[in-house]
Amino acid sequence: MAETRQEVAAERQAGPHLQPGAQAGVFGVPASVRLTIRRFAAVAVKTASARPGFGRAVVAQDAEEYDSALFWRSFVILVVLPVAASFVYFQFLASDQFISEMRFAVRGATETLPGSDALAASGLGTLASLNANQDVFLVADYIRSPAVVDDLAPEIDLRAIFSSPGADFLARFNPAQSREDFLRYWRRAVVPEVEIASGIVTVRVKTFARADSVRLAAAIRARCDIIINQLLDGMRRDLTERGEAEVKAAMDKLAANRARLEQFRNVRMAIDPLDDAHSLSETVAELRRDLVEVEVKLASARRGLDADALQIKILESDHAILSAHVAALEARMTAGGGDPTTASAALADYDRLEVDKNIAEKRVEVAEKLLENAREDANRHHIYLVSIEDPTTPESSLFPRRGFSILMIFIGALTIWSVVSLTVAGVRDHAR
Repeated sequence: MAETRQEVAAERQAGPHLQPGAQAGVFGVPASVRLTIRRFAAVAVKTASARPGFGRAVVAQDAEEYDSALFWRSFVILVVLPVAASFVYFQFLASDQFISEMRFAVRGATETLPGSDALAASGLGTLASLNANQDVFLVADYIRSPAVVDDLAPEIDLRAIFSSPGADFLARFNPAQSREDFLRYWRRAVVPEVEIASGIVTVRVKTFARADSVRLAAAIRARCDIIINQLLDGMRRDLTERGEAEVKAAMDKLAANRARLEQFRNVRMAIDPLDDAHSLSETVAELRRDLVEVEVKLASARRGLDADALQIKILESDHAILSAHVAALEARMTAGGGDPTTASAALADYDRLEVDKNIAEKRVEVAEKLLENAREDANRHHIYLVSIEDPTTPESSLFPRRGFSILMIFIGALTIWSVVSLTVAGVRDHAR
């Protein structure tokens, strides 16, 4: 620094002079003046460079310029481009989609039968009342199930409706996709909602044409009617089949008892052992009376005649014969000696078989009565759809919601860009 000052002072003392042949500058500035300016500039640069923080300030300025450029570039890529693309799609490419809406409820009614308490105790006479909410959810689940797609396929070409060539490529269904993919698409296009408090089902059907939406909604409603009828028929069939099974079991039991009774009669060679027993008792009683009369006559003859008299011999022979017959018949009537062929044993077997047969007949009678009551109860139970609003014909497209969709994309893109920018800025600050 001191040397520079000395040089400047020497130049000032010597004054400006020109070397032989030297010329002034382009603007008439002497060469000595230009040299002085250069020296002062060099001194200023050296002085500024000697101050602390000068280099860092230049680097910080360059970093700020780079961050600003990166800021705007990321904003364009993450926010401007997605919003512009969504605007072009929704305003010029997205196809209009029309929604047809219908509303209905599931209702049921059951009339009380006389004697329903007794039938309820038997488990056959009272029809299990279906919960209305359960019926509603069954219908809603059916609308979302693959079954409704299969049921509607013979009537309506669903894939043709949802893969219309006039629809945009993002909204329409690709016919080459699988059945599972179509079911997922179906559940987005046909949406049933259940109001639990009122039990009302609201179904919204969305297609690319007004007529298709109305036609498809009407077909879904018709299929729901069929499903409700099938549900009721199945319930009635289950109940009657149960009653019929009870009747068949009782009839089989009765047939077995009758077969055993017929076998007993064939073995005993008697149609009614009870009648045979009564007849045998009457015969024994009659023989006993005859025997008493013979005994009286024999006693009288013995008092007036000799023991070898012919009359006494005849009476003694009659007495012996009658006594033998009475003893034989009494042996047949009693179970003496454990003989199973006696009348008393036969009568006991017959009574047991007859009681079993009577019980079986009573069971058949009760089962048939319960079956009849169950059928009447089933016929008194009804489940049906109550139409609250028929499928509506859409006047304008409610989907896609263009302005709302673009706004949501803008908000989402702006949120993502903000998170990314803050994350990058935090990492860079931490690195510095």
